Amino acid sequence: MSHPTSTLPKGMSHPLRMFRRRQFLVVTVCFALIFFSGLASLMTGEVYFSASQVATAFLQPSDSLSTFLVIELRLPRFLIALFVGATLGMAGNIVQSITRNPLGSPDLMGVSAGASFAIVVCMAWSTLPPLALLSVGTIGGFSAGFVTFLIAWKTRLDPLHLTLSGMCISLFFNAAIVVVLITAKADANGIYFWLTGSLMDRTWQHAVLLIPFAFIGLLLGVVFSKPLNLLMLEDITCESLGFPVHVWRVTLGFIAVVLTAATVSVAGPISFVGLIAPHITRLTLHNKRHIQCVDHRQSLPISALIGAALVCVADTLAKLHNVPVGILCVLVGGPLFVYLIKKKVE
Repeated sequence: MSHPTSTLPKGMSHPLRMFRRRQFLVVTVCFALIFFSGLASLMTGEVYFSASQVATAFLQPSDSLSTFLVIELRLPRFLIALFVGATLGMAGNIVQSITRNPLGSPDLMGVSAGASFAIVVCMAWSTLPPLALLSVGTIGGFSAGFVTFLIAWKTRLDPLHLTLSGMCISLFFNAAIVVVLITAKADANGIYFWLTGSLMDRTWQHAVLLIPFAFIGLLLGVVFSKPLNLLMLEDITCESLGFPVHVWRVTLGFIAVVLTAATVSVAGPISFVGLIAPHITRLTLHNKRHIQCVDHRQSLPISALIGAALVCVADTLAKLHNVPVGILCVLVGGPLFVYLIKKKVE
């Protein structure tokens, strides 16, 4: 039986092999970054542990200090960083596709601002426990996303109107956050710190809330990735093919809302990852001479991997300097993005 590449037109098998090698290289680099940043995250902190001590904490758990710090404090933070990056990377790719906006991000749906507003109100005027606070944030994000789709529904979810609706909702909630911070009697320093995106003091309680939402959302994103390729076409073209544009735009938008709402509730609005991860995916996989676009069945999982690698590396550096991970994501991802753009232009 012949290899699938043998059926391609002459001259196309080589570009396809090059694309697959590039895809393999990107995935390998991402897994390597996640592994080594995760190991460094488990080793470093106020108390340093060697790699052998970390391994002993997993293989032979005991009542020692190393086991407690590694398993109870550092491991949940690493897992949260992993899933936060993956969910934001995939959510950003979905939002950019359904809105056909290369500058789209989870912020564009109003979800990040809605979840942030709900949590800021609770932090300023109540003393809810962490689990209740995270639940309120998730509900706030879902509510903001629902209002965004409701406003754009009269225009049959036109990508432009969907984008404008999301921007209006985001601006409204961001302004409301400022009002709350000005009028709140509580100390706003902690709230400002959270609004920059932070994974400090995250425990298994936060991980248990995030991971189920993230796992389900990531799985649904991979399963429903194929319709995103058709949504990149004009609505008239899709409808002429019998493709239910509005049904899939709502479905995929809901997946993006699920991914974003739970993430923001746990880690704060780390929006830059959702913007940059899909672009890094396209820039690293796109071959201008041979391959005109990247299949979403490939780009969605890779966007999740790149987002996960970016947040894991940024959070490891953030631990060393005791700064919010959201700032490090910009400092790490920004120069990388500029370098890739410059390389493509050259």
